[in-house]
Amino acid sequence: MTIGETIQCLRTKRRLSQEQLAELVGVSRQAVSKWELNAALPDTDKLVPWPGPGVSVDELLAMSQKTG
Repeated sequence: MTIGETIQCLRTKRRLSQEQLAELVGVSRQAVSKWELNAALPDTDKLVPWPGPGVSVDELLAMSQKTG
């Protein structure tokens, strides 16, 4: 699973729109779209506030390295 797929999976599980996630981390909706399409990677400082309760940045990155 790519980091973009992981971000999209976690976002949708939390029932957040791209717009809502963008507001949470302080970026544009277009930036979130690029992350999910693997056209760009988020800066690590943008990952810290988002995963929130139950998912650490380490877990997010580990999830993106797993296949399947």
